[in-house]
Amino acid sequence: METENKYRGVATLIVVLFIAFFVVMETKLLVGGGSADAALGANGYNAGEYTGTGNGNNGQIKVKVTFSDTEIESVEILEHSESAGICEPAIEQLPGQIISAQSFKVDAVSGATMTSNGIMQAVKDAMSQAAK
Repeated sequence: METENKYRGVATLIVVLFIAFFVVMETKLLVGGGSADAALGANGYNAGEYTGTGNGNNGQIKVKVTFSDTEIESVEILEHSESAGICEPAIEQLPGQIISAQSFKVDAVSGATMTSNGIMQAVKDAMSQAAK
């Protein structure tokens, strides 16, 4: 009986680690990662307003990002189909965090991870259009 409980514990741990690994990998794939992303904006931007799209929990998220020659000046969420009552913290918080960080790579808002990932994807899309 004791040996059986040990095996259950080990099996449970393996399953939890497996799930955690795939959650991390899915987030990396959704938002993006790698050295090419770090180069976005490294040489400045073509000033202006650019729209980008990303995939949220309930469909596409569309943003407008305003760039100067050297920085992200503003981020505005134009359209989304995210769930009311869940998405608001991400929609309210991420634009300011992205401007402060001068990067689309910011922490997702707890409870609104898919919305956060969609916003970050959309800003990355706009950054890739504006980058010199």
